[in-house]
Amino acid sequence: MTTADAPAAEPAEQNYAAVKAGLIPLTAQERIKQEKDGLDVIHDIYRYAQLGFTQITEDDFERMKWYGVYRQKPKDSGYFMLRTKVPGGQLTGAQARKLSDLAERYGRGFCDITTRQTIQMHWLRIDDMPQIFAELAEVGVTTSGACGDDTRNVMGCPLAGVDKNEIIDATPQMWEVSRHLTNNRAFSNLPRKYKITISGCCIQCAQPDINCVGVFGVRKPDGGTGYGFKVGGGLSAAPHMAQTLPVFVRPEQVWPVTEAISIIFRDQGYRLKRSRARFKFLVADWGAERVLAEVEKILGYSLERYTDFPVVADQETDHLGVIEQKQAGLHAVGVSFAGGRVRNALLDKCGELAARYAAPGRDAVRLTNKQNLLLLNIPTENLKALLAELDAAGMVYQPSNFRRGCVSCTGIEFCNIAVAETKNRMIRMVEQLEATSGWYQGKIRIHFSGCPSSCGQHQIADIGLRGARTKLPNGQQVDAYDMFIGGRLGANRRFNELLKGKIIAADVHMAIDKLLRFYNSRKQDEGETFAQLCDRVPKAEFLTALSS
Repeated sequence: MTTADAPAAEPAEQNYAAVKAGLIPLTAQERIKQEKDGLDVIHDIYRYAQLGFTQITEDDFERMKWYGVYRQKPKDSGYFMLRTKVPGGQLTGAQARKLSDLAERYGRGFCDITTRQTIQMHWLRIDDMPQIFAELAEVGVTTSGACGDDTRNVMGCPLAGVDKNEIIDATPQMWEVSRHLTNNRAFSNLPRKYKITISGCCIQCAQPDINCVGVFGVRKPDGGTGYGFKVGGGLSAAPHMAQTLPVFVRPEQVWPVTEAISIIFRDQGYRLKRSRARFKFLVADWGAERVLAEVEKILGYSLERYTDFPVVADQETDHLGVIEQKQAGLHAVGVSFAGGRVRNALLDKCGELAARYAAPGRDAVRLTNKQNLLLLNIPTENLKALLAELDAAGMVYQPSNFRRGCVSCTGIEFCNIAVAETKNRMIRMVEQLEATSGWYQGKIRIHFSGCPSSCGQHQIADIGLRGARTKLPNGQQVDAYDMFIGGRLGANRRFNELLKGKIIAADVHMAIDKLLRFYNSRKQDEGETFAQLCDRVPKAEFLTALSS
């Protein structure tokens, strides 16, 4: 056998055992986790609240992410953004009002709904953190694990338990997994961020394809209901679609299976290189069958083999407007917040309206992964008055198609790694499209990300815009966006493809208008989506339309 024919050498072990044994060089993040658990930084946060911002060490800035505390741009500004944990996006009216109150008092009067169904605040100071944490605890809200190498907010369908068409109400399983993995030092030192979604929604709106672990509802031919598992999904600079484990999982097995997967990620996940530490890379190398074999080894029993999983044509829904619940006489009302930006104490107003108009004792606010929110359990007789109050407050529940499909990350306004403005640019773009492109009445999903990290999930959008910079003829540097087209989840899932780089920010709405006119003229029938047209028509023709 020649040298060329010889098998490649096996890579050195990169897992947690290798880290603890000192067999591999440590990244900066692995070093600080070995020195002190991220969850232990809570004591330092209280200490720094007394000592001041300038006394915080670089290592503790990193550890503070375990409690959702991030430095704002610029890093030496003295200000922080804070992410909360809101499992399944489920809030009571009182919790919504408290979050709004904190944003008013400490965060310059606004907050953001994120794509992980949480609330994020800005302009916070370290000396305010103890009071903020205390008031959040009073209403049962935590920030533990909101960031860092820990389990992020566990997501679900915002209509869990009330959706007329859901396969199974996954609320008990969602809460069980969240409780077990939150503030748990057995799982607070993972290789990287860990994202889980658990939903029984019939269209899988919680996006299991792009999460580390995606638990989705399954109804068997005999009528029995339970769950399937997808593993290894994720976006960022190297996006991966999740792989499906060929098993049917009973409701009581969801936490044990999730725990086993979490153990695999913790113990076997890659730690040698930060860029390869996400669970998706381990799953890509192992494959679903090996992951399943390891899960069953940890469980000590075999799971029921199953492959007849539902095929969902379209996983996208905006959850806006008036929606009939499965509970007779009750409704959910979805309210749009472009890019998730909530100003003028409107979150407080939503909490107050939820408490006032919901059926007695059933007030509920649900945050969505499209950065909107819903008010649940509204009796038919209260709908007219509620909608009138929403109108009076300027809250939109019947938005344009442009507003319905927009998603945005934080962007350069606050984020230290973004290279372009996103949220305010997207809000402006929606207004421009509503003014100039009202002729278009179809569905379109437009997502903004400020950098390749894809916090705005631009890779799964019909039209995805990724932040860049470019130079004008006069030499001025301005914001620009790389434009991608054709992404979607569900059946025929795929990430979108780059169409054109560095479109000047001021021209984005005009470029989108041209794409929509091209789509309108070329679609085969009303049923052909924008993404399907992208499959059928060569990219060169889209580029020609852009240059017209």
